[in-house]
Amino acid sequence: MTFHWLDILVIIIYFLLILFVGFYLTNKKKSKSAYSDIDFILAGRGLTLPFFVATLVATWYGNIFGIGEFVYTGGLVAWVCFGLPYYITAFLFAIFIAKKIRKSDVKTIPEHMEIKYGKKAGFISSVIVIIITLPAQYILMVGLIFQLFTGWSLWICVICSAILSLAYLYTGGFRADVLTNTAQFVIMYIGFGVLLVYTILTYGSPFQVFGKLPAYHLSFSGGLSWQVILSWFIISFQTFVDPGFHQRCSAATSAKTAQRGILVSIGFWVLFDTLTLLTGLYSRAVFPNINPLNAYTTLANTVLPVFWKGFFVTALLAVVMSTLDSYAFITAVTIGNDILKKIKLKFREQDSTKSLIRIGLIITAILSVALAIILPSALQLLYKTSSIAIPGLLIPLTISFFKRYHLSRNGAIIIMLVSSGISLIWTIGRVFTGKITILGKLFWEIEPMLAGISISLVLSVLLISKIKSNEQK
Repeated sequence: MTFHWLDILVIIIYFLLILFVGFYLTNKKKSKSAYSDIDFILAGRGLTLPFFVATLVATWYGNIFGIGEFVYTGGLVAWVCFGLPYYITAFLFAIFIAKKIRKSDVKTIPEHMEIKYGKKAGFISSVIVIIITLPAQYILMVGLIFQLFTGWSLWICVICSAILSLAYLYTGGFRADVLTNTAQFVIMYIGFGVLLVYTILTYGSPFQVFGKLPAYHLSFSGGLSWQVILSWFIISFQTFVDPGFHQRCSAATSAKTAQRGILVSIGFWVLFDTLTLLTGLYSRAVFPNINPLNAYTTLANTVLPVFWKGFFVTALLAVVMSTLDSYAFITAVTIGNDILKKIKLKFREQDSTKSLIRIGLIITAILSVALAIILPSALQLLYKTSSIAIPGLLIPLTISFFKRYHLSRNGAIIIMLVSSGISLIWTIGRVFTGKITILGKLFWEIEPMLAGISISLVLSVLLISKIKSNEQK
């Protein structure tokens, strides 16, 4: 992309705005309990509906370039796989889980798992949460966007990105995360909304332009088999173990706010998905031979005038940074509150939970920056490890919210280890087998996460049945 000095000014103003909100407004809004653990971790459980919606929606779209790539290469099926299934699972989460999380009055997923299944399960879930939320890939994305308009070396951009994105979390905790997410929420909608308007003004209505698209781009299957699409629907149940959902439900002012917040958020997700889908399809129709990862930036560079081009870059930053902030803070809380606090070391009295979380944030930043700079190719592996980790947590965590069904402590641990182990075997199997062998076809045609979830479900049914059978005896 090429930038005018006014575009650069807009981007600089964005960073100043985020720092102002993250530091000044956060401190200004601190309550009398500002120094309590609950305030630092969950903003004093005072998350009202507007802030709940803004922070939950904003954290949902961290991999915005991946979304653009899927729309560019697949068309409407990107919405079928990345949008529709997640609306359904979010709706189910709102109806059956959200209120229970708020009423349980726990702060984190590992804390909840320890209460339900014991310390070992709590520790295993801590490791899983860290794997899911370590934000190395998002720090790399922000660094790459930063490099677009500075031209600096990537390592400098990554370090600057980490500092600018995480500094206010150190002082403001979750409250800073929520307030910056709210500003980013507004910016991301305006940015993509303006891109769509200028695109229509430049190239005409969708009815005029989308005729240039390949036929499969406008079909709901996009050339994918029904098994693949069904797999996405099953995989979308990872929503039930998303630490961002759990944290925000725990932080809501009431159980009803948690439930309503998710339901309202679904509407905003539909709106943003519409914006990203339409602009991605325009990009494919107008620029049929570009790198799919550049779908949005190429379109923006072509149609947007000075100022708005810079604003669109801030929208991309807002999308990625909102997820980066939230996941970084969850990782820090997990390290500080759920691991360091449990280690039997003689911490000094001043090493409160807040201090340990700040240590966790520093560890999170160092690990993420190191991965992004030294081993950027390993970030895809980090993404795959999430597919390995999630199946281990999905069923035991979900079941724990229902009194009718329950697992023993050992049963929960068995499910966590075996299901994640199967996903690991599946991932390794893809590396060492070819797609044309019988075993290779099995590994390549079934997603590792899907294999792990299937095993987890089978084990859960067997173990719950065994418990019920013993109770009846």
